[in-house]
Amino acid sequence: MKNKPTFLLHIVIGLQCFCSLAQDSLLTQMAQNHHTLLSVEKDSFTGSGWETIINAAQKSDFVLIGEDHFTNEVPFFCNALTSKIKFDNFICEIDPYSANIIQSKIKTLTEEQLQNYIHDFGNTFSFYALASEFDLLSKIVKSGTNVFGTDQILMIADRLICSELKLITENKAAKIIYQRIEDQSKDYFSAFLNDPSKPMYMLTEEYAKNLEEVSNLKVSTYEKEVIEKLKLTTKIYKEQNHHLRIQLMKNQLMEQYEVWKDKKNLFKFGANHVSKGESFLKIYDLGNLVDNIADSQYTSSLHLLIVGKSGSQGSPFKDFPESPIDSNSSNLKALKPFFDIVVNEKAWYCLEMLPIREKLENGEITTNDVQLSRIIKGFDYVLLIPKVTAGKF
Repeated sequence: MKNKPTFLLHIVIGLQCFCSLAQDSLLTQMAQNHHTLLSVEKDSFTGSGWETIINAAQKSDFVLIGEDHFTNEVPFFCNALTSKIKFDNFICEIDPYSANIIQSKIKTLTEEQLQNYIHDFGNTFSFYALASEFDLLSKIVKSGTNVFGTDQILMIADRLICSELKLITENKAAKIIYQRIEDQSKDYFSAFLNDPSKPMYMLTEEYAKNLEEVSNLKVSTYEKEVIEKLKLTTKIYKEQNHHLRIQLMKNQLMEQYEVWKDKKNLFKFGANHVSKGESFLKIYDLGNLVDNIADSQYTSSLHLLIVGKSGSQGSPFKDFPESPIDSNSSNLKALKPFFDIVVNEKAWYCLEMLPIREKLENGEITTNDVQLSRIIKGFDYVLLIPKVTAGKF
């Protein structure tokens, strides 16, 4: 038989596809058997799914929310959660210096002054440049919860940070350099918004020279610390060094360990960062670190993944277009067996991962999708939103 090898190959591929579909069907059936619903009611939720989440969150001092950024629904969920449960600390995906600045402005400025400040610097607030995210942050700060940032410095937040450094420095030469960085960062960002092929100021040699010049001056210990973090952030961006970024995030989280170790903590990060195990990007991230810390204290952390099946998400920059949610994209296609149960367009679906995880670990079900396996093993609950809306600046 001349084409026998090809014929056999087609049979093998067909069997693999059949087995994959069968396993997807089994996973969908398990999701069908282990889900509850959350119904949106004004500014909160009702339903057994909401009660499940509240009960689980009340039992853990480490609640981690993994999100797909730039939608309104995750801050809505966090608002509802923090209305039910008082957290001591809110640990989030922004750098610690920007977090301190924004927190201070919320606490000390009048409403008119705060709006003026947002007008001038709001686009440097990372994810909290979005209105729904800033409203969440403002509510959290005003409730007396401490806000901690762990991330690298946003590429355009050099302007925000230097605007504060120039106010506290006692070195006249440093003040001039901080002002120069602030002005030039703003100019470069405006040029980028008009033409995204142009570089951000942080990536230029001119910026590097300014940092080097100010680091050689006699400035305070705090200024030197911030300057070194600006240099490290530049290195991360230029090298696209994800591992170094995660090292920095874990380092800065542990710098504050004495503050949050015995407290009630809410973490809010991109889903990549908060899995119990290996992240989607093949690294052990903050979620794994916190899970191990909780385990060392004879307790457990709670890991939630929140993701939309359809709708749209916002842009990281003002006036840039929204992006439609594509459930077949590389980031979301792993969730297809779970998305298949979403038929009620008005309710959120809360999937309990433990029974699915146990069957996966026992070999009763299998999956060839590594990312789906990481989701099942890395999160306690997956919240599926039928349709999300884009966050606005």
